[in-house]
Amino acid sequence: MKEDRELARARREYARVAPERRRAAADWVYHGAIASRMFAGLLGDGTADADPWRGEVMALAIDPLFAPALLTVGSLEYEMGRPEEAMDLFFTLTTLPEETEDLAEIVVEAGDFLIDHEEISGALDLSEAAVLAYPRVALFHNSLSYCLGKLGRHDKALEHARRAVELEPNNHKLANDLGWSLVEAGSYDEAQPVLERAIALSPPEYTLPVENLKELARRRKRKRPRLLR
Repeated sequence: MKEDRELARARREYARVAPERRRAAADWVYHGAIASRMFAGLLGDGTADADPWRGEVMALAIDPLFAPALLTVGSLEYEMGRPEEAMDLFFTLTTLPEETEDLAEIVVEAGDFLIDHEEISGALDLSEAAVLAYPRVALFHNSLSYCLGKLGRHDKALEHARRAVELEPNNHKLANDLGWSLVEAGSYDEAQPVLERAIALSPPEYTLPVENLKELARRRKRKRPRLLR
């Protein structure tokens, strides 16, 4: 954005524009680029690959706080070998107003991106920052719980999994994740009713708590001592 003249010009121009107009312009460019790329793909137009992420980068030039562009460009920075720049963009997400559209889902997606690239410590840091900034958002506690569990810190993982369920007691996915955290921590007796409640809350197509309950039964069976004959 510093070296490309068009991007630099857009950044200077929109810096003088009201935040609402800047956000609307970024949204238009961002989603327009996605739509154009999809349409070009349907037509088999190879020219769409010449600079495929131009629109998303332009959206960030227009509005440096546009959450979808922070996620996309952060992911691109990481994949191009610039992890520090990527993390700067991801952490910017945790400074945005809580009412930002789809903010929780976007921050979680950034964390999932890092986890997919085996950057558990980075995902943990991002989740901790999100919990600190937005302590009443259940998704952030759930993401932090997952990262802690991956690192074997089951006591702290359970603390945040329970907090997530406290904030959204009827969320079937959060109930399932708490149940699984209890399974991983070896708290089988407590896990059973939590997973049963997750099943009761879940729509028919969400079968993960059923599978987790089966796994709980298998682990309990393996744990039983064999009787001597």
